[in-house]
Amino acid sequence: MIINIPKLTDLQSNHSYYAEIAIMNALSYHYDLNPGGVSTGNFAEYDFIVNNRTFELKVSSKGTSNGVMELSRADGTPAGLSASKADFYIFLNSAGSIGKLRIIKTSALKLFYKGNRNNTFTIQTQGGKLGSILAPLDFKKFNDLMVLECQYNFKKKEFDTHTFKTNPYAKKMLHNFIN
Repeated sequence: MIINIPKLTDLQSNHSYYAEIAIMNALSYHYDLNPGGVSTGNFAEYDFIVNNRTFELKVSSKGTSNGVMELSRADGTPAGLSASKADFYIFLNSAGSIGKLRIIKTSALKLFYKGNRNNTFTIQTQGGKLGSILAPLDFKKFNDLMVLECQYNFKKKEFDTHTFKTNPYAKKMLHNFIN
């Protein structure tokens, strides 16, 4: 599948749902894991299940040190990290012409952001809806596992999941990391 970042925010299409299926299937295929299903609609708790573990997928054209994490709604109500019940966050981010898929334990993210609220900022959404409280995301601050990489087209903002490949370190470590 070609995951087009601008299409992920089009709520009239199923692009986001199909992206979640593609990532779940790629992770399962390359690591001999059992896919367990994908949530539907705007389900805040998790996006998909692999080996009876829940995952929240985040896709971004931003690199490893200049991303953002949604912590909550602007009024403090749960959204993003505060609403997630996923065991893991799985991030697909660009690194030049390569897309990298990384896994971070949700508990590590929650612990980090609980103690680091100084750099948060609020964005407002269009149409009178609540905005979000965001914080900088730098993967170097977390114990992550880079599990897959694929081709990324910077101009089109597209990841090609058909080109996913693994690395020897992740092959050795993934089962322990998610259990």
